[in-house]
Amino acid sequence: MSKLFPSSTLLALLTYVSATPIYTKPTHQPSAFNLPTSYAALGDSFSAGLGSGFFLNISADRSDIACARQDGSYPTQLLELNPFVDEHLDFEFTACSGDVLDDIDGQVAKLTGKTFDLITLTIGGNDFGFSDIAAACVYPTLIDGVKDFQGICDAAFDEGFAQVANQSNWDKYAQKLSLIKHDLLNPAGRVFITGYPKFFAEPEHGDACDSISFFPIPKLAALNMTAANRLRANDLTVQINNGIENVICANGGPDVEFVDFDRLLEGKRFCEPANTEDPIGANDPNVLFNDLTTILAVPGIAEAEKQTPGLTGIDITDKIQQSSVFHPKAAAHRILAAELNFRILLESFVLTEDDKGHALSLSEVRALKCKS
Repeated sequence: MSKLFPSSTLLALLTYVSATPIYTKPTHQPSAFNLPTSYAALGDSFSAGLGSGFFLNISADRSDIACARQDGSYPTQLLELNPFVDEHLDFEFTACSGDVLDDIDGQVAKLTGKTFDLITLTIGGNDFGFSDIAAACVYPTLIDGVKDFQGICDAAFDEGFAQVANQSNWDKYAQKLSLIKHDLLNPAGRVFITGYPKFFAEPEHGDACDSISFFPIPKLAALNMTAANRLRANDLTVQINNGIENVICANGGPDVEFVDFDRLLEGKRFCEPANTEDPIGANDPNVLFNDLTTILAVPGIAEAEKQTPGLTGIDITDKIQQSSVFHPKAAAHRILAAELNFRILLESFVLTEDDKGHALSLSEVRALKCKS
């Protein structure tokens, strides 16, 4: 069943356009919206939606549970938000939690013989050590015989930064983008590649997080979430996003666009200055990342006999509970889906002009931005 544009969507779209200086009033009105009718979502757990809701059971590869694809993911919510969705939409979801750049070949291979008007991609976090840093710096626990926990954390950060500095990783990113475009993208199609959000508000020495641990059992916690460690975590995210943007500008072409997920979550991170009483905010609706003590839709509230002592409703030994940490909540995915929705609509009909008065599509505007 086809959907009409709801008035709220159009109002939000017009507001978005009016607030974005790069888009001027079009002098050429298109005859119709050029909306996508096919969509493929590729990537890692940030695309699959780990920690965002209930497991899906829709994908052709029958790997929704194995890949932790959940209904709060931004691809799933984009389908709910976007007016291009109807019963004829061809949607393929191959994003898989834990995947790295080398796994993109397999995700593309699952779609052999198909091409798409719209492709979204979030990939790279696992290549640059996100999970290792979370284990070594955010949730380390005391271990007999180990004394220098900060040294272990520093080593995890050093490895992450080393991988970002390794040009071969960015060459690989460019190769995977080329593969996606060559094998999966329709001639007039579009690829939206999202970056990663910073997990922490701007750190300040002596703030509420500086003297606490994120591990929920204090007597077992090995490290506090210091401002210095948070600063390094944020810096790594910024460098990863810059690298992704550089790849897109150098290799993507006018049909590939970077989406700044980080910008969308300002004021909604761990350790916000306004949240001094609950700086982690595991179950705070205004903090948009999961912590080890966030009550998730899956696994849900743990049975009484499985609950971690002192933590009502939580079993921190549960694998989904553990792997969902530092992943966006459904509300964060919703914000990203809304941003993508606006961009798809804008790409479908908005024109601007160059300095000679020639009409330009948004993809051409994007290409000019990369050259500047």
